Amino acid sequence: MKNKIYQTVTKQIINQLEQVNLGDYNKPWFCVGHSPINLRGTTYRGINHVLLSNSGYVSNIWATFKQWSDHGCKVKKGEKSQLVVLWKFFAETDEEGERTGKTKSVMIKYFRVFNSCQVEGDYARKSEQRFKDKLKDHNSIAKAEQFIQSYKNGEQLETRLSDRAYYSSGTSEFIGMPEIGQFKSPEHYYSVFAHEIAHSTGSKDRLNRAMSGRFGSTAYAFEELVAELGSAMICGSLGLESKPREDHAQYIKGWLSALRGDDSFIICAASHAQKAADYALRHMEEPAVMKLAAE
Repeated sequence: MKNKIYQTVTKQIINQLEQVNLGDYNKPWFCVGHSPINLRGTTYRGINHVLLSNSGYVSNIWATFKQWSDHGCKVKKGEKSQLVVLWKFFAETDEEGERTGKTKSVMIKYFRVFNSCQVEGDYARKSEQRFKDKLKDHNSIAKAEQFIQSYKNGEQLETRLSDRAYYSSGTSEFIGMPEIGQFKSPEHYYSVFAHEIAHSTGSKDRLNRAMSGRFGSTAYAFEELVAELGSAMICGSLGLESKPREDHAQYIKGWLSALRGDDSFIICAASHAQKAADYALRHMEEPAVMKLAAE
Protein backbone atom coordinates (compact mmCIF):
# COMPACT_ATOMS: atom_id res chain seq x y z
CA MET A 1 0.00 0.00 0.00
CA LYS A 2 2.76 2.42 0.94
CA ASN A 3 4.74 1.75 -2.23
CA LYS A 4 1.65 2.48 -4.31
CA ILE A 5 1.19 5.82 -2.52
CA TYR A 6 4.86 6.67 -3.01
CA GLN A 7 4.72 5.87 -6.73
CA THR A 8 1.52 7.87 -7.18
CA VAL A 9 2.97 10.88 -5.38
CA THR A 10 6.16 10.81 -7.45
CA LYS A 11 4.23 10.48 -10.73
CA GLN A 12 1.86 13.32 -9.86
CA ILE A 13 4.68 15.67 -8.89
CA ILE A 14 6.57 14.93 -12.12
CA ASN A 15 3.37 15.72 -14.07
CA GLN A 16 2.90 18.95 -12.11
CA LEU A 17 6.44 20.14 -12.92
CA GLU A 18 5.39 20.82 -16.51
CA GLN A 19 2.52 23.04 -15.38
CA VAL A 20 3.84 25.06 -12.43
CA ASN A 21 5.93 28.22 -12.53
CA LEU A 22 8.95 28.53 -10.26
CA GLY A 23 8.13 32.17 -9.56
CA ASP A 24 4.73 31.26 -8.12
CA TYR A 25 6.18 29.57 -5.03
CA ASN A 26 5.68 31.45 -1.77
CA LYS A 27 6.80 30.41 1.68
CA PRO A 28 3.68 28.94 3.34
CA TRP A 29 4.16 30.72 6.68
CA PHE A 30 4.70 34.24 7.97
CA CYS A 31 7.11 35.47 10.64
CA VAL A 32 5.91 36.68 14.03
CA GLY A 33 9.26 37.35 15.66
CA HIS A 34 10.46 34.04 17.08
CA SER A 35 14.05 35.15 16.48
CA PRO A 36 15.56 36.60 19.68
CA ILE A 37 14.72 40.30 20.07
CA ASN A 38 15.20 43.05 22.65
CA LEU A 39 12.40 45.20 24.05
CA ARG A 40 12.69 47.64 21.11
CA GLY A 41 11.96 44.77 18.73
CA THR A 42 15.48 44.67 17.31
CA THR A 43 16.66 41.17 16.36
CA TYR A 44 19.86 39.87 17.92
CA ARG A 45 22.42 38.89 15.31
CA GLY A 46 25.57 36.80 14.97
CA ILE A 47 26.77 34.90 18.02
CA ASN A 48 24.06 36.52 20.17
CA HIS A 49 21.36 35.02 17.94
CA VAL A 50 22.95 31.58 18.34
CA LEU A 51 23.35 31.86 22.11
CA LEU A 52 19.80 33.09 22.76
CA SER A 53 18.14 30.77 20.22
CA ASN A 54 19.64 27.77 22.00
CA SER A 55 18.53 28.88 25.46
CA GLY A 56 15.47 26.61 25.46
CA TYR A 57 12.89 29.29 26.40
CA VAL A 58 9.55 29.47 24.60
CA SER A 59 9.62 33.27 24.49
CA ASN A 60 11.98 35.19 22.19
CA ILE A 61 12.02 38.46 24.21
CA TRP A 62 15.16 39.47 26.13
CA ALA A 63 16.23 42.46 28.23
CA THR A 64 18.71 43.40 30.94
CA PHE A 65 17.79 43.38 34.64
CA LYS A 66 17.54 47.19 34.58
CA GLN A 67 15.41 47.27 31.44
CA TRP A 68 12.89 44.87 32.96
CA SER A 69 12.92 46.85 36.22
CA ASP A 70 12.30 50.11 34.35
CA HIS A 71 9.09 48.56 33.01
CA GLY A 72 7.91 47.40 36.41
CA CYS A 73 8.99 43.78 36.01
CA LYS A 74 10.90 41.61 38.46
CA VAL A 75 13.34 38.82 37.61
CA LYS A 76 12.36 35.64 39.48
CA LYS A 77 14.60 34.56 42.32
CA GLY A 78 17.35 32.15 41.31
CA GLU A 79 17.10 32.82 37.55
CA LYS A 80 20.40 32.94 35.65
CA SER A 81 21.18 35.49 32.95
CA GLN A 82 22.55 34.94 29.45
CA LEU A 83 25.63 36.76 28.21
CA VAL A 84 25.36 38.83 25.00
CA VAL A 85 28.06 40.78 23.23
CA LEU A 86 27.88 44.23 21.61
CA TRP A 87 30.47 45.02 18.95
CA LYS A 88 30.97 48.67 17.94
CA PHE A 89 33.28 49.49 15.04
CA PHE A 90 34.94 52.89 14.62
CA ALA A 91 35.85 53.91 11.09
CA GLU A 92 39.22 55.34 10.17
CA THR A 93 39.18 58.85 8.69
CA ASP A 94 41.75 60.83 6.71
CA GLU A 95 43.09 64.31 7.47
CA GLU A 96 39.96 65.88 5.97
CA GLY A 97 37.66 63.78 8.10
CA GLU A 98 36.52 61.51 5.28
CA ARG A 99 36.14 57.78 5.92
CA THR A 100 38.85 55.65 4.38
CA GLY A 101 36.84 52.43 4.39
CA LYS A 102 39.08 50.89 7.04
CA THR A 103 38.29 50.12 10.68
CA LYS A 104 40.23 52.15 13.21
CA SER A 105 39.21 50.30 16.36
CA VAL A 106 36.63 47.98 17.84
CA MET A 107 34.85 48.32 21.17
CA ILE A 108 33.33 45.24 22.81
CA LYS A 109 30.75 45.43 25.57
CA TYR A 110 29.16 42.55 27.47
CA PHE A 111 25.63 42.51 28.82
CA ARG A 112 23.58 40.08 30.88
CA VAL A 113 20.00 39.56 29.71
CA PHE A 114 16.97 37.66 30.99
CA ASN A 115 14.19 36.05 28.98
CA SER A 116 10.61 37.20 29.55
CA CYS A 117 9.83 33.69 30.89
CA GLN A 118 12.22 34.46 33.75
CA VAL A 119 10.36 37.64 34.63
CA GLU A 120 7.22 38.53 36.55
CA GLY A 121 5.15 41.56 35.57
CA ASP A 122 2.37 42.75 33.27
CA TYR A 123 4.71 44.34 30.74
CA ALA A 124 6.45 41.01 30.09
CA ARG A 125 3.12 39.23 29.57
CA LYS A 126 1.81 41.97 27.26
CA SER A 127 5.03 41.81 25.23
CA GLU A 128 4.53 38.07 24.75
CA GLN A 129 0.85 38.49 23.87
CA ARG A 130 1.63 40.88 21.00
CA PHE A 131 3.17 37.98 19.10
CA LYS A 132 0.44 35.48 20.01
CA ASP A 133 -2.23 37.85 18.64
CA LYS A 134 -0.72 37.54 15.15
CA LEU A 135 -1.30 33.78 14.97
CA LYS A 136 -4.11 32.16 12.98
CA ASP A 137 -6.58 29.99 14.90
CA HIS A 138 -5.84 26.61 13.30
CA ASN A 139 -6.97 23.28 14.69
CA SER A 140 -4.39 20.51 14.88
CA ILE A 141 -4.85 17.25 12.93
CA ALA A 142 -4.80 14.27 15.31
CA LYS A 143 -3.10 11.73 13.06
CA ALA A 144 -0.41 14.19 12.00
CA GLU A 145 0.24 15.15 15.63
CA GLN A 146 0.50 11.47 16.53
CA PHE A 147 3.08 10.99 13.77
CA ILE A 148 5.19 13.94 14.89
CA GLN A 149 5.13 12.98 18.57
CA SER A 150 5.88 9.32 17.81
CA TYR A 151 8.88 10.28 15.71
CA LYS A 152 10.20 12.85 18.19
CA ASN A 153 9.84 10.45 21.11
CA GLY A 154 11.32 7.52 19.24
CA GLU A 155 14.31 9.49 17.99
CA GLN A 156 14.67 11.68 21.10
CA LEU A 157 14.48 14.72 18.85
CA GLU A 158 13.34 18.04 20.28
CA THR A 159 11.74 21.00 18.47
CA ARG A 160 12.32 24.70 19.03
CA LEU A 161 10.18 27.64 18.00
CA SER A 162 11.65 29.64 15.15
CA ASP A 163 10.62 31.88 12.27
CA ARG A 164 12.60 29.50 10.06
CA ALA A 165 11.96 25.82 9.39
CA TYR A 166 15.19 23.81 9.55
CA TYR A 167 16.86 20.67 10.85
CA SER A 168 19.99 21.10 12.98
CA SER A 169 22.28 18.08 13.14
CA GLY A 170 24.76 19.62 15.58
CA THR A 171 25.68 18.38 19.04
CA SER A 172 22.22 19.40 20.29
CA GLU A 173 20.12 17.94 17.46
CA PHE A 174 16.72 19.59 16.97
CA ILE A 175 14.14 20.79 14.46
CA GLY A 176 13.35 24.50 14.33
CA MET A 177 9.72 25.20 13.36
CA PRO A 178 7.29 28.13 13.26
CA GLU A 179 4.03 27.63 15.16
CA ILE A 180 1.02 26.09 13.44
CA GLY A 181 -0.78 29.46 13.63
CA GLN A 182 1.88 31.05 11.41
CA PHE A 183 0.94 28.84 8.46
CA LYS A 184 -1.65 29.28 5.70
CA SER A 185 -3.32 26.05 6.85
CA PRO A 186 -2.67 23.08 9.18
CA GLU A 187 -1.82 20.98 6.11
CA HIS A 188 0.97 23.40 5.20
CA TYR A 189 2.32 23.18 8.76
CA TYR A 190 2.45 19.39 8.82
CA SER A 191 3.89 19.27 5.31
CA VAL A 192 6.80 21.53 6.31
CA PHE A 193 7.28 19.60 9.57
CA ALA A 194 7.41 16.35 7.56
CA HIS A 195 10.01 17.97 5.28
CA GLU A 196 12.30 18.65 8.24
CA ILE A 197 11.67 15.19 9.67
CA ALA A 198 12.66 13.75 6.29
CA HIS A 199 15.92 15.72 6.51
CA SER A 200 16.56 14.31 9.99
CA THR A 201 16.32 10.72 8.72
CA GLY A 202 19.51 11.33 6.76
CA SER A 203 21.73 11.71 9.83
CA LYS A 204 24.65 9.32 10.20
CA ASP A 205 22.88 7.51 13.06
CA ARG A 206 19.81 6.89 10.88
CA LEU A 207 19.93 6.44 7.09
CA ASN A 208 23.34 8.10 6.71
CA ARG A 209 22.70 10.12 3.54
CA ALA A 210 25.28 12.55 2.19
CA MET A 211 24.14 15.83 3.80
CA SER A 212 27.31 17.92 3.87
CA GLY A 213 26.65 19.92 0.69
CA ARG A 214 26.73 23.69 0.91
CA PHE A 215 23.69 25.82 0.11
CA GLY A 216 23.19 25.99 -3.66
CA SER A 217 25.43 23.02 -4.38
CA THR A 218 24.29 19.92 -6.26
CA ALA A 219 24.44 17.82 -3.09
CA TYR A 220 22.35 20.39 -1.18
CA ALA A 221 19.77 20.59 -3.97
CA PHE A 222 19.49 16.81 -4.16
CA GLU A 223 18.86 16.55 -0.40
CA GLU A 224 16.10 19.15 -0.75
CA LEU A 225 14.47 16.98 -3.43
CA VAL A 226 14.64 14.00 -1.08
CA ALA A 227 13.10 15.94 1.80
CA GLU A 228 10.30 17.50 -0.25
CA LEU A 229 9.39 14.21 -1.93
CA GLY A 230 9.60 12.51 1.46
CA SER A 231 7.24 15.13 2.88
CA ALA A 232 4.70 14.55 0.10
CA MET A 233 4.93 10.78 0.63
CA ILE A 234 4.48 11.09 4.40
CA CYS A 235 1.50 13.42 4.00
CA GLY A 236 -0.04 11.06 1.45
CA SER A 237 0.44 8.11 3.81
CA LEU A 238 -1.20 10.05 6.64
CA GLY A 239 -4.14 10.94 4.43
CA LEU A 240 -3.49 14.68 4.72
CA GLU A 241 -3.69 15.29 0.98
CA SER A 242 -5.63 13.55 -1.79
CA LYS A 243 -2.81 14.56 -4.13
CA PRO A 244 0.45 16.50 -3.70
CA ARG A 245 -0.14 20.24 -3.47
CA GLU A 246 1.14 22.43 -6.25
CA ASP A 247 3.67 24.07 -3.95
CA HIS A 248 5.53 20.73 -3.60
CA ALA A 249 6.19 20.83 -7.34
CA GLN A 250 7.03 24.55 -7.26
CA TYR A 251 9.57 23.99 -4.49
CA ILE A 252 11.11 20.99 -6.26
CA LYS A 253 11.30 22.89 -9.55
CA GLY A 254 13.34 25.56 -7.79
CA TRP A 255 15.96 23.05 -6.70
CA LEU A 256 15.93 21.30 -10.06
CA SER A 257 17.33 24.51 -11.51
CA ALA A 258 20.46 23.82 -9.46
CA LEU A 259 20.53 20.35 -10.99
CA ARG A 260 20.43 21.65 -14.58
CA GLY A 261 16.66 21.07 -14.73
CA ASP A 262 17.19 17.33 -15.10
CA ASP A 263 13.98 15.55 -14.05
CA SER A 264 15.86 12.24 -13.82
CA PHE A 265 17.20 13.42 -10.47
CA ILE A 266 13.66 13.06 -9.10
CA ILE A 267 13.60 9.31 -9.77
CA CYS A 268 16.84 8.84 -7.84
CA ALA A 269 15.70 11.21 -5.08
CA ALA A 270 12.38 9.34 -4.86
CA SER A 271 14.23 6.16 -3.92
CA HIS A 272 15.88 7.91 -0.97
CA ALA A 273 12.61 9.68 -0.12
CA GLN A 274 10.80 6.34 0.15
CA LYS A 275 13.39 5.11 2.62
CA ALA A 276 13.08 8.37 4.58
CA ALA A 277 9.28 8.11 4.68
CA ASP A 278 9.41 4.44 5.72
CA TYR A 279 11.90 5.23 8.49
CA ALA A 280 9.81 8.12 9.83
CA LEU A 281 6.42 6.41 9.58
CA ARG A 282 7.54 3.20 11.27
CA HIS A 283 7.43 5.03 14.62
CA MET A 284 3.64 5.10 14.37
CA GLU A 285 3.53 1.39 13.64
CA GLU A 286 5.91 0.15 16.31
CA PRO A 287 3.50 0.48 19.28
CA ALA A 288 0.89 -1.58 17.38
CA VAL A 289 3.45 -4.19 16.42
CA MET A 290 4.63 -4.44 20.03
CA LYS A 291 1.04 -4.78 21.24
CA LEU A 292 0.33 -7.65 18.83
CA ALA A 293 3.54 -9.38 19.90
CA ALA A 294 2.48 -9.10 23.55
CA GLU A 295 -0.91 -10.62 22.79
